[in-house]
Amino acid sequence: MSRNRLAIALPLGVFAITVVACSASATATLVPPTAIPVSPSATVEPTPTSAPTPTQITLMATSQPTPAPSVDSVFIQLTDPLDEPQFYCLDVPGQGTAVRLNSPIQAHTCKPIETAEDELFALDHPGGGQIYMEAYDLCVEASGIETGSTVMLQQCSDSPRQRFVFEDGAVKATISGQASLCLEVAPGPGIATGGPSHLRRDLTLESCDSAEPARSQWITGVFDY
Repeated sequence: MSRNRLAIALPLGVFAITVVACSASATATLVPPTAIPVSPSATVEPTPTSAPTPTQITLMATSQPTPAPSVDSVFIQLTDPLDEPQFYCLDVPGQGTAVRLNSPIQAHTCKPIETAEDELFALDHPGGGQIYMEAYDLCVEASGIETGSTVMLQQCSDSPRQRFVFEDGAVKATISGQASLCLEVAPGPGIATGGPSHLRRDLTLESCDSAEPARSQWITGVFDY
């Protein structure tokens, strides 16, 4: 029995020593770290950091043409075909490089739209009442304010002679202080201009009161001739 007690006592003694040692360590005084003195004259410089180099982007300017404004152009066609099965349309004499811009506008056989740049007009452009031909950048203008006057292409302007109104099928040039004048094609047969069916007639401004309806009534639109 005494030998067993000795065996138990010995471990207990070791345990007691360990506890005392841990307690002593736990109650030990902690010494703060010693501060390093800094000289008053010393300047602490921040460590520079390398900034990323910005990427240089060069924008190349490109020249883009300004698109021309689009206008809706139409034929101005005589309602009655008279002696021309393909009808008569307002037309600038000549064609292509042979066009005669200084000659009065005529009534001519209507052309297929692919070749009809000298028969296509924009209405109320660039201003109200104006009749504009985009192909030549010109406007229709009356040559005078009396019966028998012709109409021609001129630079677009504020002239009252460039103001027309479509009313009751007639194309009227109403000039202040004057009676209304209507576009009318000449009487008689059309004048042959070549080809199987190419006729022309003179075109003048006549009194709307006495104008012959068959020769002075017009419609506008894009037609398939």
